Amino acid sequence: MRLLHTKKLTLEIPADVQPYAILSHRWLADSEEVSFQDLQYTPVPHSEGPHDNHAGPTLPANVLDKKGFIKLRGACDQASKDGLEYIWIDTCCIDKTSSAELSEAINSMHAWYKDSAVCYVYLHDVDSESVMDNPKAALEKASWFRRGWTLQELIAPDNVYFFDKDWIKIGSKATFASILHKITHIRRDILLGNPCTPSIAEKMSWAAGRETQKIEDRAYSLMGLFDIHMPIIYGEGEKAFRRLQLEIMKSSDDQTIFAWRDSLDHPHSVRNRGLLASAPDVFSASPYPVVNINHSDFVNSLFRIAGSRSSLRDLPRGYSILNDGIHITLPMKRDGDAWLAVLRCKRGDQEFPYGIYLKERPGSDDFLRTSPTKLRDLESGDLQGLAPRKIRIVVDHHTPATIHRRQFFTLRSTDLVWDRCGYYICPDPGGHHDVSQGGGYRALDSDTRIELSNNVQCGCVYSEGPYGEVTVLLIGIEHHRPWIHLLTDTNLHQYVDTSRSRRQTAPDHPLFMSPPTSPQSNNHVDPISILTSSVPRSLSPSPISPGPNSRRHPQRRFTAPHAVQLLGGGTGCPVCSIIQNYHIDIRALKNRRADLMTVTISDNQIEVDIRKGQTRASEVMLEVDYVITLTVAE
Repeated sequence: MRLLHTKKLTLEIPADVQPYAILSHRWLADSEEVSFQDLQYTPVPHSEGPHDNHAGPTLPANVLDKKGFIKLRGACDQASKDGLEYIWIDTCCIDKTSSAELSEAINSMHAWYKDSAVCYVYLHDVDSESVMDNPKAALEKASWFRRGWTLQELIAPDNVYFFDKDWIKIGSKATFASILHKITHIRRDILLGNPCTPSIAEKMSWAAGRETQKIEDRAYSLMGLFDIHMPIIYGEGEKAFRRLQLEIMKSSDDQTIFAWRDSLDHPHSVRNRGLLASAPDVFSASPYPVVNINHSDFVNSLFRIAGSRSSLRDLPRGYSILNDGIHITLPMKRDGDAWLAVLRCKRGDQEFPYGIYLKERPGSDDFLRTSPTKLRDLESGDLQGLAPRKIRIVVDHHTPATIHRRQFFTLRSTDLVWDRCGYYICPDPGGHHDVSQGGGYRALDSDTRIELSNNVQCGCVYSEGPYGEVTVLLIGIEHHRPWIHLLTDTNLHQYVDTSRSRRQTAPDHPLFMSPPTSPQSNNHVDPISILTSSVPRSLSPSPISPGPNSRRHPQRRFTAPHAVQLLGGGTGCPVCSIIQNYHIDIRALKNRRADLMTVTISDNQIEVDIRKGQTRASEVMLEVDYVITLTVAE
């Protein structure tokens, strides 16, 4: 354990166990806190001599200018006044660049606070005058009470003193016990260190509503309260809380860990769930905490109600955790299309235990927690007709949330393509529908976001060169992954209505250049269809041979205007017409999911790629942008 010398401000590891103070505080921005690296300097005391320990060190100016230094200096001064030579401060006593040291510190932190001589709680947003006027109102506004890590920092030490923003002592854990109980819902006996054994659910309820900078810390900050040690894996997200519960269950048969309920405001509260809680927030705080029931008392109470013929007398006590779930024997009975299972716990003011609802998973012999908003307060009649049943309950089951997903495509190019581009959305490729069913033709510019709402729709982006040649890019989405398909051919002008795209001066360098060919010519040029997605950007493409979709078709001759022919000829939909006349297998395109392609036309190398852009998410909506980039190089 590395400690900070309160006078020299040097980090030391004492050879012998020394009494030390410890600081609990609300972190500032990382750049404003004094770090381990900030204190790796050569101290320059103001004077030399036998009293060097009392000389003030000279620190680098950039450290002295940090806002966190005032807090550090105040904590050291207070510890020195209390006759303590050392103090532990989490901002600078841990080398956070070492994952091993950080993991050790997190696993040891509860013990370090518990073993401290005194804990200083620094409330940067509280002043002593407001505390004198109204202590409860002043304290409950402090952000310190809403942070996850400060929970164990309040409970673990025996001696806790509170200081305001000017380092004026305003009280202690003992003197504020009643106020702290109202703010934190922690019983006074626990705050005062009196012998008592809170249940798992009660401890979890203390953490409800508290916040941490990283989601994993909601679990890691609770390890010490449950005397749990486990690896620290930042990046695992909500799985950290699941691991914490499993570790707790390995050393306890306290069934209050199952006594949670989702809020009615939870967006997916009615769906089936695993047996474990998703977060500490689902363990509600109340004046009467959830308590564990002695196993013998639980069995006897059920036996008295069920009668002498009941088999509940042999109800086993524990449970086991295996890879396939939690194996447990619970008193159960049918209740509609679900099962009512009785837990060996209750609220402190209840006579009878809690019940939860379970449901058999279709096609399996295991169970899920259903109706998670219900943690039922049972009555005597609910306990009749129960029978012990050994079951397997899924540990962690999440039904994907029903969230509406919207996908948008934006075109970016190094060439002047926006002057003669358009797009069309086909609602059902290969179907029989009029062009108007896809919303008609629309102009395409740099700000256009093409929306494809599902896996069926197919977008058609087309550009027209100065000689009338047309290039078509088909786009789509399949299983949340985009795909693209490029075609260029002198005859493609027959299938898209370029008259509806935005008209301006034709660019000097079109997006795609094909050999000029008269629309009425019988000389046919093979369409180029790029189907591979593995061409590296850094490699020059080799000559491309006609793909499987490259076929020769007779020149189509139209004499009527575009609009009439497209609406009246074939399916009317340009995408369907292109798919039909170029024999494109749309299913093969979706399965291939090409996201990068290159082609060389008339000495111009064209590269097209698609990638995910910005994502915007809410509880009911997910919007994903995809960016299509076209690069044309001579």
